[in-house]
Amino acid sequence: MNTIRTNSTPADMKMAVMRYNAQQADRVQDEMAQHFWVMIGTANQTAFMAIEDAIEAMQEAGIYKHQAKQKAQAALAAYDRYQDAAYRHYQSIGDDRYPLWQDLIGRAALKLQPDVQHLFFAIKNVIDRQKVRNAAALAQIQTGVALITLSTLMYDTMAAQYQRQTLLDVHHMFDGGRLTAVESCWKAVGEFTGRQVMQDVNLRDDPTCQLGINVLLTRYQQADFLNEAAGEALRLNPQSWHHATPEDIALMEKLNND
Repeated sequence: MNTIRTNSTPADMKMAVMRYNAQQADRVQDEMAQHFWVMIGTANQTAFMAIEDAIEAMQEAGIYKHQAKQKAQAALAAYDRYQDAAYRHYQSIGDDRYPLWQDLIGRAALKLQPDVQHLFFAIKNVIDRQKVRNAAALAQIQTGVALITLSTLMYDTMAAQYQRQTLLDVHHMFDGGRLTAVESCWKAVGEFTGRQVMQDVNLRDDPTCQLGINVLLTRYQQADFLNEAAGEALRLNPQSWHHATPEDIALMEKLNND
């Protein structure tokens, strides 16, 4: 921290504090760029893939229409804006790792698909008890609702943690990473399509559904599969190898030899 001498004037002390805060902000931004964006990006990508699958299921079931369709399209548009904002963020700081980040979160999200499927089947089993039509499509929609809710919850939790550590308001640095509009639009889809059944279904009270959510939350915080995805992404983006750590290079070599 900048030294404040015993003979420092109030102006000196104020300047020292401002410099310290600026240094802290830079450190937080760098740390969040390395860890926060990977985990939140993976959670966002996983939720988006579930939403895409849900829209396909709605189309096949003949329920992709009217208000639900409008809100679903609004959710897709909001996700596009998020990706554009992420791209502009990397461009603004002169960072060439956007393609690497895209491949990393894409690979990581694919590795989570077995866990997402377990959650889907847990939700479908609950809905099946109501003996309603289009249970699979409804379950896919609610899987998207659960995952987008989880991604925004993770964002809020992690941002609050960094804020407590630094006493700085970090939200404005990373507002673009919170899928607020996507969550709002997709929850509306869940309400429109689920009125006939969801009022009689409480997924929060089902232990299997809760287990599915907790498994995914744990997985998002595990380094192994994220590191593996990072190694695969580096292999696809040789232009970013200068950012790689010795551990990244070793992992990439291991993947190449497997």
